[in-house]
Amino acid sequence: MSACEKCWRDAHMGPYVSVADEYARLIEERKDNPCTPEEQAGPDAFACPECGRRVLHQWTKEHMGPCEVANG
Repeated sequence: MSACEKCWRDAHMGPYVSVADEYARLIEERKDNPCTPEEQAGPDAFACPECGRRVLHQWTKEHMGPCEVANG
């Protein structure tokens, strides 16, 4: 599974805080209210050809959430 880019950016708190430890803490803290698939995919995410949402992870191209195609 690809990393949540929003949490990864938020985890960078300075030279005296472990990014990995802070990232793990944020993931745990946000598990009941997770970041959106667009936030998880990152600012340079790619658009899904099926639903058009920018939810393909900026590095891995993994689809970061359910593919929601508009009906109607």
